[in-house]
Amino acid sequence: MQIVAFDFAAKREWAFSPGDWAQHPDAGIFYWIVAGTEEQSAIRDAMDRLGVSRDAASLIEGPQPETHLEINGEALHFTVTETWVEDRVLKTGVLSFLLGGNFLVTVVHGESQIMDRIQRIYHDDFKKFARSSGFLLFELGSSLLESHRRVFEHYTEEAEAIQLRLFDKVTDEIFSEVSKLTGDILATRRSVLSARDLFNDLATRKSAFVSETTQPSLDMLSDRMGRLGEDIAGIRSVLNETLNLYMGMVSHRTNRIINRLTVFSMIFLPLSFLAGVYGMNFKAFPELNWEYAYPAFWTFVALFVVGFVLFVRRKRWI
Repeated sequence: MQIVAFDFAAKREWAFSPGDWAQHPDAGIFYWIVAGTEEQSAIRDAMDRLGVSRDAASLIEGPQPETHLEINGEALHFTVTETWVEDRVLKTGVLSFLLGGNFLVTVVHGESQIMDRIQRIYHDDFKKFARSSGFLLFELGSSLLESHRRVFEHYTEEAEAIQLRLFDKVTDEIFSEVSKLTGDILATRRSVLSARDLFNDLATRKSAFVSETTQPSLDMLSDRMGRLGEDIAGIRSVLNETLNLYMGMVSHRTNRIINRLTVFSMIFLPLSFLAGVYGMNFKAFPELNWEYAYPAFWTFVALFVVGFVLFVRRKRWI
């Protein structure tokens, strides 16, 4: 568990361990508590020290929904879903928050790249911009947006790579690749749009826990997440067009093969007719006793084939 105390009036912030609570005053101090799901007892003890009721504290205990917002009389409870790509596999993580008048409890469910980023950059932002606890909400929103944007850039590159592969030799495995990629894109878009709705609610709902000076920044983040969601939907459209292009190329190749087979069948169809005629067992065959019947037959065959091929090439059928 990590506990950070903020004195916004004096522009001071410091971290301390759970055992040092008695050494720090409560009046005018905002506390940010970061813990994992395995530290529930420590979280409960910290909230007891802050005077949080059991009803409010229970909101952050147990399994958490992916994206959720609930306003309690003494705290604001919400969760966000972050996404990242690792070894070309989409991964997600859930962060749950309990925001009160003088505290913010953050519970990390598993791995979180967002919290790693926030904990690296919040020191400088606190000194430069922070006027209230709302700066932590902005840090969360901007880090979440950056995480989703990196996933968007990854899938943009993936879609472009698939498009380039279409002009090379590809197999039917491309269907499963596009299907998996489309599923990941839809999951990412769902997370982005859920985050957009969450930050829109935080920016528009009147709450004692979100300052009015923070709301415009949260509204800006909501708009950016909405535009990112539209861009992600554009990748899906590109993939669908790519798949349609591939099907069109396969259809074109199939048509060319069928066209060639049709031309060959047109060559041999009249020749098969002639062979069938002269293969009949009639007694009266004028050409049967003709000395040059056999050479004449093959001469006609050769002239017909050459002439038909020239005719087909002139018509550009092959």
